[in-house]
Amino acid sequence: MVPFAKVHGNGNDFILFDAANAPAVIREESFIQRVCNRQTGIGADGVLILSTDTTSAADFLLDYHNADGSWETFCANGCRCAVRYFLRGNGGKSSATVRTGAGVHRARILESGFVELQILPPRQVSGMGEVEGYAGQHIDSGAPHFAAEVSGLRREMIAAAGPAIRYAEQFQPRGINVNFYERIDESTLNVMTYEKGVEAVVDSCASGSVAASYQAAMTGPMKSPIRVINPGGELTVTFDDQWVEVTVAGPVVIVFEAQLPDDF
Repeated sequence: MVPFAKVHGNGNDFILFDAANAPAVIREESFIQRVCNRQTGIGADGVLILSTDTTSAADFLLDYHNADGSWETFCANGCRCAVRYFLRGNGGKSSATVRTGAGVHRARILESGFVELQILPPRQVSGMGEVEGYAGQHIDSGAPHFAAEVSGLRREMIAAAGPAIRYAEQFQPRGINVNFYERIDESTLNVMTYEKGVEAVVDSCASGSVAASYQAAMTGPMKSPIRVINPGGELTVTFDDQWVEVTVAGPVVIVFEAQLPDDF
């Protein structure tokens, strides 16, 4: 039997495995696709795999795979969930470091119970440009995002435009996540994300929320902290004047723990 946990960060849900207690099959694309299937598997946006960080740079190493099995450098909500899981039995310890494909990140559990994650400074990969009729730019916030400001943001809007932007020629071969955001005021954004590898609009994306916040601050007045409203709930993005010290915080829930048969 293969132990696992079902977790979610702000509605962005994952299946979490500890590599020390699981067979190598958990990293196989076909297995990940099966367990993430919402009709015939457990159902999730992706898989988190915790293992020992052999570089000793962090408390643990986190690999993230999208629901289609593809590996991605970074998932901020996934990191927040993994830290909550890692710390749950660590004698009251409230902080940890995690190494991902995007680097080493610090995280801590706040007094509210929310998990706050340090984000490496986001950067503009491209200037403003129009893709499929939407003006935006490629922002790297640990994972690649196309962030575009829109008016009257609706789920149907990004569901319709997301696939074409995700597969746009200029973002190949890696592809890109798509974030549409609407500016509510100088400290509030409404953000929706079409996530590559999930190929759907997800309830929350923390790295996408950071990318949208960064672009909004570069193109108009925004004050830290920014309240980011996702379909799954709210995140808080904080930043300094230079966008060097950046964090994202929000709720994390360990939904349940169970076991899969090893021949699943």
